[in-house]
Amino acid sequence: MLDEMTHTYQEEPKAKKRTPAPIAGSLLYLTVLILLLLSSVLTRELDTDGSSYYVYLLLTQLLTIGLPTLIFVLWGKKDIKYSLRFGRTSLAEILLSIGMAIFGYGVIIALNLLWVLFLSQFGTPKTSTIPPIDTGKNFLAALGVIALAPAVLEEFMFRGFIQRGYERGGKVISILLTGVMFAFLHISILSIPAIVLMGILLCFIAYRSNTVWTSMTYHFTNNAIAMSLLYLSSLFMRFLPEDMEGVSTSLTDIPYEELVPALVAWGVIGFFALLLFGACLAGFIMVTRGKQAEVKASMAKAKARFRWTDILPVVFAIVIIIWLLISEVIQMVNPAPIL
Repeated sequence: MLDEMTHTYQEEPKAKKRTPAPIAGSLLYLTVLILLLLSSVLTRELDTDGSSYYVYLLLTQLLTIGLPTLIFVLWGKKDIKYSLRFGRTSLAEILLSIGMAIFGYGVIIALNLLWVLFLSQFGTPKTSTIPPIDTGKNFLAALGVIALAPAVLEEFMFRGFIQRGYERGGKVISILLTGVMFAFLHISILSIPAIVLMGILLCFIAYRSNTVWTSMTYHFTNNAIAMSLLYLSSLFMRFLPEDMEGVSTSLTDIPYEELVPALVAWGVIGFFALLLFGACLAGFIMVTRGKQAEVKASMAKAKARFRWTDILPVVFAIVIIIWLLISEVIQMVNPAPIL
């Protein structure tokens, strides 16, 4: 017995040294941001239309998100299972994560509609451009590269390594800080409100279940719904009359008397989606109740001093992102003339 206690005492400091540190998560975040910005500059002139777009996007994600995360985990011989949150999960947790993503998407659409309407009063918001998803092949490529790859790589990075490190500062700090960082890294003024809420929710899901598989399931389902809607809309457009081609879809061009009923309809849909989402969330909290001893043990393992200087790299990164967002708003309000 004495030998076992001595062995445990000797191994505990080693275990703590192998867990992610807050400063490491902050440096990873800044590194990924810099790599993403460099990749966008270096590949700006590349022809990435059609299938080459998906190859380029997949390589970019692997090199700018996946590889740095792997290097940071391996550097210092971190505990991979703990650092990336390879915890066990259950079918109930997975199904409830899917349910939250499906009904949560209805809430996101309603929220985004109001936000886009607000931004449209000042100009035309910049939207992300991807090749048309108008064939089954493109749809499958989009599911793999735009839906699945980010769900896997970003969850390992954020809900795994970064959130694990910030858990040294407590549950609230790790969830809120990681969720906001996740949203800002997307660098899009058009989706900031919805992604902030989604980022915080993903952090809560991963923390509550003590595994990245649940947040990854939600993330993938959310992305897959978006890709599916784009594919269905492209199929629908084929049946529209030819004289409707080129019709503006800007909210500012929709007559007020037609816009109000649409807003009311989406408000009702969003309300019922919120109720169903809440039911799934309540069920998720119930089925993960038995894991709370495990969660507390993980938090105890991560318990150490958290210094606010550890997030200085994040502050620097957020300043860069805010500058980019301000530039996007300026461009939206005062678009450059087409020469």
